[in-house]
Amino acid sequence: CAVEVKTRSTPEFGNPQDFVKPKQIQQLVKAMDFYITENDLDVELRFDIVAIIKNKLGTQIEHLEDAFLYF
Repeated sequence: CAVEVKTRSTPEFGNPQDFVKPKQIQQLVKAMDFYITENDLDVELRFDIVAIIKNKLGTQIEHLEDAFLYF
């Protein structure tokens, strides 16, 4: 499992997971593909996002499994 963590202080402009950009996804997929190939691993890969909103009201954490698809 590979995890992208995004933290925001407010959801006013969107949820943290909305700020995972296609370029970041592409780089994460590329890095994980390299790691799996280099280590000759036979594994299924899942990409999750942990979305955190932390401010003076407290902390909200959401774990999104299979957050995006890869090809």
